[in-house]
Parts: sequence; C-alpha cells; structure tokens
Amino acid sequence: MVKSCFMKFWYSIIIISLSLCTATTAFTTEADNKPTMEEAVPARPTFDFSAGFLSQYVWRGYALSNKSLVIQPSMTVTYKGFAANIWGNFDTDENNEFRPQGQANWNETDLTIAYSHKIYKVLSATVGGIYYALDNADDSLEVFGGLSADLPWLTAKATVLREVLHYPGWWFQLDLFRSFPLPWYETSLDLGAGFIFQVSNDAGAYPDPGDSQHAYAGPLSGYLSAALNIPVHKYITVTPKFGYWFPLGNKASDAIQGLSWDKKSQHVYGGLSVSFHF
Repeated sequence: MVKSCFMKFWYSIIIISLSLCTATTAFTTEADNKPTMEEAVPARPTFDFSAGFLSQYVWRGYALSNKSLVIQPSMTVTYKGFAANIWGNFDTDENNEFRPQGQANWNETDLTIAYSHKIYKVLSATVGGIYYALDNADDSLEVFGGLSADLPWLTAKATVLREVLHYPGWWFQLDLFRSFPLPWYETSLDLGAGFIFQVSNDAGAYPDPGDSQHAYAGPLSGYLSAALNIPVHKYITVTPKFGYWFPLGNKASDAIQGLSWDKKSQHVYGGLSVSFHF
C-alpha cells in the first residue's frame, strides 16, 4: 500500500507535468495573438515546488502523526485562475493502531483542482475538489466552494466543503490571515487564524463523543499560525513556521482526542519549508 501511494504521487506529477508542457506551448501561442491589454494576466503557467519538514501533521484539528517528523512535498501549477496541486505526507515513524510498533510510511497523497475568479472589487470566489488517496482508510473526495475578501487590514476566506465519496458530511471553515512585509531582504511575516465547524453524516468515521450512535456535529477546532518567508534566491524561499490547534469546546475536545493519533486535543507544531517557484 505504501508503494501504491508513493507511485500515485509520482504518477500524478508526471501526468500534470506532461499535460502542462503541452498546455504551455498552446498558451504561449494563444498569448502571442492577444492584444496588449491582456498582459496584466500572466501569459504562462506558474509553478511552485515545496517540501515541508514538520514536527506533526494536523488536519483540521485532528493529529495524524505521533511523535515523528513528517515530510510533505507539494507541487502547484496555476494559470489564469485555474490551479492544480499534488501534495503528499511521509511519516518517518508512523505510530497508530495500524502500525503500533512504528515504521516509515507514505500514507497520504492529495490532488486538488480549483478555479478562482474575482467577482466584485475585493471579493473573489473559488470552486474545486480534493481527492484524498489514503493508506490506512478508504480514499475520499471533497468538493468545495468559497468566498475570499481582500480587506485593507486582512484577508478573510469562508469555505464550505462536502465529502461525496466516503465519510459523508459537511465542513465549514473561516480563515483570517495577513502578510506583513519586513525591512530585511524582502522578508515577510504571515499570520493566520481560523475556525472549523463540522457536520458529519458518518457515525462510524466521526462519532459523537456523547453518543457513538450519532455522528459529530458542531464547532470543532481553531488554529493560530505564523510563518516567516525568507527569500534566499530569486526563485527559492525558506520558511520557518509554527502552528497551534485547539478544540472549540469540551465536546470538540473529546472528539478530537478520540481520533487523534497522539490522543490529545491540543496540538503545537513547528518546522521548516523550502519552496522553489517560477
């Protein structure tokens, strides 16, 4: 299964890369024939490759690693509002009910496709889908839609997600973030906060801690994050980062603790990511 997830990740990278190489030629030819007023929109796709090295993998408040380094490579391609991302998680010492003795394991590969468009001045809309290829559970598929407002003092984003393949349910997420330019070598500081509300329709996957016959529904988790973006080259950025996840109430605390691999409801993590973009 590890080999399967690993091959899915690299197979997807190859397919996306080959497709975009073809698309780039087509886009370039098309752009050459457009009037100059179109130059405000990038004439070619942009690429971003990154690798994160973190002390813990936390997903919407649930800890999906336990006392181990996780390595998370990612590739994103964007063009005129369209974006495709492939992301993976490699746990250097996976320790859970599936592997209680611990071992290195590539346990997740995600593919995200999205389209964003400005609909009114500072307001943008995004729609898309996320396919989760999981090692320890059935694969899942989410579709989502959201609105983002670029306000003078921060950016606010509201997203609604619906699981349509397995583990049916709804997720509602609010994210607030702002980037502060710093006066040293084009360095910037990103600060963020967010809140998640979950309405599950699957009591087997997300049981209510007070009644396991019913699925969890209610406020779930919140987070605070900070990241320092340090350009070390025209195309390379190094980013130390920190995050803190916490439950939104006692019920949420019991739910998160019950499903987290470390059996805790609050999680603090840190690490470093390196990105290459052009």
